[in-house]
Amino acid sequence: MIRHTLSFRFADDADRAARESVLDELRTFPDRYPAMRGFVLGENISTRDRTFTHTMAVDFDGQDDLLAYLGSESHERFVRTRWRPVIAQQAITSFEFTERAPLLEGRNPPVSTRPHGPYGMEYARIEVPDMQETIDFLQYHVGLQLEQRTDEYAYLRADIEHHAIELIHSPARTDGWTTAVGFSVASEEILEQLHKNVLDAGLEVLELQERQRALCDNGFAVKDPNGLVVELFTEFQEYAEPPHIEIRPLDLVHPFIATAKFEETLDFYQHVLRFLPSDHVVGSTTFLRCEDRYHHSLAVQKNTEHYVAHLCFAMKSLDHVMRMRARALYKGAPIASDIVNHSASTSIAFYMHDTRFGPRYELCDDHRVFTPEEHETHRPRRMPADPRNIDVWRPASDDWGRF
Repeated sequence: MIRHTLSFRFADDADRAARESVLDELRTFPDRYPAMRGFVLGENISTRDRTFTHTMAVDFDGQDDLLAYLGSESHERFVRTRWRPVIAQQAITSFEFTERAPLLEGRNPPVSTRPHGPYGMEYARIEVPDMQETIDFLQYHVGLQLEQRTDEYAYLRADIEHHAIELIHSPARTDGWTTAVGFSVASEEILEQLHKNVLDAGLEVLELQERQRALCDNGFAVKDPNGLVVELFTEFQEYAEPPHIEIRPLDLVHPFIATAKFEETLDFYQHVLRFLPSDHVVGSTTFLRCEDRYHHSLAVQKNTEHYVAHLCFAMKSLDHVMRMRARALYKGAPIASDIVNHSASTSIAFYMHDTRFGPRYELCDDHRVFTPEEHETHRPRRMPADPRNIDVWRPASDDWGRF
């Protein structure tokens, strides 16, 4: 291990606001530089030596990680534009040490040193033959709020994020078709590393569409092995408050992708985009998670063709799931798979599907969220392809009927 320390004193003419701004930015470093471990920052309280007013200490697994942090463009930019103008004096040390084994009782969660992937799903873009019918369906049966509509496109949102569904008017289609999914990324540094991964894999980096560029700070797109566009970006715009709708989703959790290129698709999402495997249904499906720690922010299913099979929305409660199910029954909306108690994610859900509106829409309650420690240490299960490993309420190994 390498411990890197920085002691410093602010310049006398640096005002309080400037000092607090620099300290606040230093506190963001562990999120911006994933190789950092054990970050601490504090004010000097020594009565023996007041040369410096503050000290920061951080650990790295090795010298390469430390040098990568010090030499990164973002760190050098911070030093040049934010640090030097307000610092009068500093002292830096770096030394090797051996980390003690943690105590079994009351130990701190492990600090992540792995490369990070996207934070979580934000939206799906769906081409539909009838814009108004699709909007009506998503408003009444899913609980989304229409925010913007033109003859070409419409945005609908679930919570504070700018939108969860983008509809594209495509009258030449008979059925709706999902063309893109969007995932937010926690920092520019992670986005930069994902961009590098895509280039290293020999894949084409695509620009975000013009409307999406206006809704985030930075980003790019790439096609997965099936041709589905995956958009990655930082600082997705948010509203000040959620829609004033009582029965609505809290979040768009994941897409479920069917593919004839199963292994190639898994390799892309795991090794290029850095999704983490949560569980496997052997020979059938792999569940992958993002940094928001949902059990899965993506599921990939082995199939004979490619399509986005469903989109999952998390509701406020099981009561709200059942109220939406009652709406579907009342209006005769097709329920594609009725009440399911998911073995992997522990959620209870039902699914609606009208092909005109795109994929199935899953409304669920209590989708599992890993703790920070589970997120870093979870070992994926390998479960046999048995319906009881998809729905714990199935009575027998041959009960595939309601899927």
